[in-house]
Amino acid sequence: AVTEGLVLEQSIQTELYRIDRFRRLSPGDVATEPMIDHVPIRAPIGIGVARNIVWGGARALRRDVARSERRQRVPVLMYHSVADDGPAALARFRCTPAAFGSQMAWLRANGFHAIMSEQLEWFIANRRPFAGRPVLITFDDGFQNFADHAWPILRANDLTAEVFLVTDLVGESARWDADSGPPMPLMDARTVRRLAGEGAFFGSHLATHRAIDGLSSSDLAAELLRSRMFIERWTGRPTTAFAAPYSVTDRRIGRLARECGYRIGFGGRHGPADLDCDPIDLPRIEIRGDRSLDDFVAILEAALE
Repeated sequence: AVTEGLVLEQSIQTELYRIDRFRRLSPGDVATEPMIDHVPIRAPIGIGVARNIVWGGARALRRDVARSERRQRVPVLMYHSVADDGPAALARFRCTPAAFGSQMAWLRANGFHAIMSEQLEWFIANRRPFAGRPVLITFDDGFQNFADHAWPILRANDLTAEVFLVTDLVGESARWDADSGPPMPLMDARTVRRLAGEGAFFGSHLATHRAIDGLSSSDLAAELLRSRMFIERWTGRPTTAFAAPYSVTDRRIGRLARECGYRIGFGGRHGPADLDCDPIDLPRIEIRGDRSLDDFVAILEAALE
């Protein structure tokens, strides 16, 4: 390129910036093709900076879609584990950090913003259409790899998530998966407290990860109450949401959950949540680790229709 007698001689280009070197053309000089180097950014980027970057450019801006789009439903995404390795039998429930990072970057670039279950309940209770492109990102079980891998990716993309904890086993391991391989470690209370201070949200996955339909009513109520008490102690915030272990519910859960102080529940129904949903029996969309980014995009685009 030639600009006022200058010719581009060399350019170093990254995803965030470029450095150009020009030279002045002398009479009779002929401009040659510049040398262009595309290089990665190797310096660490702090969360405060990263969350203001839309990598690859925005295809839709949050502020624009918030003004122009109203919708009747919202995708509630269900994840479990974010790790590179693990038992083959659990591959369906495990996204690699690279795959999860691509999914969150796609949400950010396409104008999605994260909401929490309490906000979802408010929209349903008030029959108010959702503004923009909301998404509720949930994680079951509370694996340590949420803190190690998923949470930094979420923060870097200016997103948050709601994690459902198995409170009796916090700081231990997912013993319910022992038949599939070595149980993965679960976050401890100190980690939960730290993440809550950084903007993560937490709900109940009951106390022991036993299926609801295998518990007596008194045991179910005890697990609902005990798990709620501990999560509130760790986070310093009210706990109003639960997710059923194994996505198994029965007819008792709505009444018992409300009596135990819950207003929001996620059971076994599949699909996006809408304004006609019962807040104590909300559907979710499982994001499987054995699916591609194209599959993820198709799920989100279908939820927007």
